[in-house]
Amino acid sequence: MSVLVNVAGQEYLSPVDEFFKSFALDKSAGSPGNRPGGISAPLDSLTAYIYRTPNGWNATRYPDGVVLSSPVSNTGEKCNITLWPIRTSSGNLQTDAANLFGLVFKDFELRTGSTPNSIIRGISPQGWEYFIIKNAIVLRGGDYQTMFGFAFVAKLGNQVARISGISKDPLVSSCFGLQLSDVWPQFFYSLNFKNWQPAAQPQMGNRLAGIWMAVTGSAGDRFAFASNGRFAGAAASQRYVRLSSTELLRVTDAYFGDGSYVISGNGISLIHDSEKNNPERALFRIEQESTNGGATWKDKLFLLRKSVVDGSEYEVAYDKQ
Repeated sequence: MSVLVNVAGQEYLSPVDEFFKSFALDKSAGSPGNRPGGISAPLDSLTAYIYRTPNGWNATRYPDGVVLSSPVSNTGEKCNITLWPIRTSSGNLQTDAANLFGLVFKDFELRTGSTPNSIIRGISPQGWEYFIIKNAIVLRGGDYQTMFGFAFVAKLGNQVARISGISKDPLVSSCFGLQLSDVWPQFFYSLNFKNWQPAAQPQMGNRLAGIWMAVTGSAGDRFAFASNGRFAGAAASQRYVRLSSTELLRVTDAYFGDGSYVISGNGISLIHDSEKNNPERALFRIEQESTNGGATWKDKLFLLRKSVVDGSEYEVAYDKQ
């Protein structure tokens, strides 16, 4: 095979270089067909991870882990993602995640921050289950800034892959932020494991079927996915125009669209009926999130799409209705 990269200037060569540094091919890989997921050979600890280092981050390997470090942001924030050696699973993913969180953040106290603490569970398109614990934390023994930590574990047969990370609160973070930027989606979509045999995922279409909505103070987006491969979309936004010192005109813009969709791994192609020759491609994941310790769970759909305005990538979280 060959790879061709076109760039529009020298400033783009660094991301290309980072891409090839993390580029990996599995010569034993094949079509998943209908076989179940599983490990074809024992995993070799840290070398089993396949991932893409976020743009601009540095990767440092230690005997007991790989640390991905962000550059220092304008607000002085420095984040990291740490990949830990793969270990034998306890048999319960939530327990594995709690054990990892307690080990990594043993010098911290749990807190309640601006962003709700949560636990998350899901299944990747490759067929491995995962569990995430997210919690506000602060260093013991002083008046330190409240940070946000997470512990991620993935079930690989009777083994478990372990990843942790730390940043500022997501409301203000430049690394795992809800408002500024978030490197986790692209990192997650690139994550896989050597010797893991992907499972066929016919249930992804069934999990996607339903009505999903995302609503903010000034905009709303809605998707209805049918199990037969069709979708209907609707979006609306509000803006205000000043007419005089005492009058404001409120304008609501509405958009509607129908089409078909095709799922391939963690990718989805939205083929609008009005633009059948120009499908919109996006990355997606479906998770369940609980903010009350697992008493109740909420289904969430995440779509990573590309802006038609400036070409930048953005992710939207939708709640299932």
